[in-house]
Amino acid sequence: MKNILYFVIGSFFAPSFLWAQQPSLNSPNVSANALFLYRNSNFASDDLSTTRNGIDLEEAEVAFYSDVDPYTRLNILLSLHPEYEVNGTKVEKSFVLEPEELFVESNQVPNVTLKVGKFKATFGKHNYLHTHVFPFIDAPLGNTQLLGDEGLNDAGVSAAYLVPTDWFNEITLQYLQGEGENEEFNSPTPSDGVGLIHWKNLFDLSEALTMELGGSYAQGKNSIGGTTSLSGGDLTFKYRPIVGGKYHSWIFAIEYIHRNLEQPVAGARSKDEIAEAWNIWTKYQFAERWSFLLKRDEFQADGADSTLNTNALNNGHISKTAAAFVFQPTEFSSYQLEYDLTHGPSNSKGDVDEKAIYLRANFTIGAHPAHSY
Repeated sequence: MKNILYFVIGSFFAPSFLWAQQPSLNSPNVSANALFLYRNSNFASDDLSTTRNGIDLEEAEVAFYSDVDPYTRLNILLSLHPEYEVNGTKVEKSFVLEPEELFVESNQVPNVTLKVGKFKATFGKHNYLHTHVFPFIDAPLGNTQLLGDEGLNDAGVSAAYLVPTDWFNEITLQYLQGEGENEEFNSPTPSDGVGLIHWKNLFDLSEALTMELGGSYAQGKNSIGGTTSLSGGDLTFKYRPIVGGKYHSWIFAIEYIHRNLEQPVAGARSKDEIAEAWNIWTKYQFAERWSFLLKRDEFQADGADSTLNTNALNNGHISKTAAAFVFQPTEFSSYQLEYDLTHGPSNSKGDVDEKAIYLRANFTIGAHPAHSY
C-alpha cells in the first residue's frame, strides 16, 4: 500500500518537476547588438540639421528567436534608435523603439520556407541586411532614395522555394501589405498590396571562389493613385583561399535598381517619375583582423513633379565615393573608420559636396543567428 502511494504521488509531481528542470523548445535564444557612431560632416554643421555631428548611439537591436514547435520558428527583432525633429528654432531628440522584424517561418515543409509577419523584403542584395552588417555606414543611394530610409520592410507573407538543381537556386514570392513606411507604395486603399519576386543563384566557381547572381521585381499601387514598379539585379563574387583564408579574402559586389513611379494627372495621361541607381563596392581583407573597403554609388532621377507627389525625388544626379578601414578583433566586435564624399543637392549654405568622416564601434552579445550569405 505504501509503495502504491509513493508511486501515485511521484507520478503526480514528476511531470512538473521534470518540466522545470529540462530545457524547453519555447525558451528563446537572445542576442543584442549596439552601434556607437562618431560623425563629422560639413552638412551637419547647420544648427537645424537633423543629421548631427559628434558621438551618438546609432542603433541598438535585441533579437529573440526560437523554434515554437517542430514545425514553426518565431523571430522577433526590436530596434532602438534616436530620432531628430525640427521644432521651431531647435532640433529635438527622442528615442524610438519599434519592431524591425517580427515573423513566423516554417521548419518542416520540404524545399519551401513559408513566412508570415513583418520582415525585410527579399529585394536585391542589400535591402534585407540589418544596420550592424552594412558593409559601409550608410545604405547605398539606390536603397535610401528608391526604397526609403528603412528599406522595403512591411507586413506580409512569403514563400521561398529551393529549386532542386546542382547549384543553389531559390525563387521567393512575397505579398506585402503595402501600408508600411515605404513612400514608393503605401496606397490609401486598404486592399492594395505589393507583389514581389526574387531569384537567387549561387555557384561554386572553384574551392575558393563563389558567385551569386540575383534578380528582383516588385509592383504595387502608390500613395497618389498610380502604380510603382521596381526592378533590380545584383552580382557578388567572394574569394577566400583554402590556404591562408584566415588572413586574406576578397569580395566584389554590384547592384542595380530601377524605379518607375506613375504620377496621375487629372484629365491627362499619367506622368512617370523614372529613377535608377547602382552601387559597386569591394572589400579586401589584408590581415587576420584588418580589411579595406571602397565603394562608388550613382543615382539619377527624371520626371519627378512635387506638385503631383509630395514625396517626389529630387531630379538630377547624385554620386558618392566611400573608403573605409575595418578592425575586427573578434566576431563579436568591430571598429570602422570611413570617409565619404557625396556630390548632389546643396544644403542650406549652398554647398553641393558633403565631406564626412565616421568612426563606428559595433558590439554583439548573445546567441546571434547567422546572416544570409
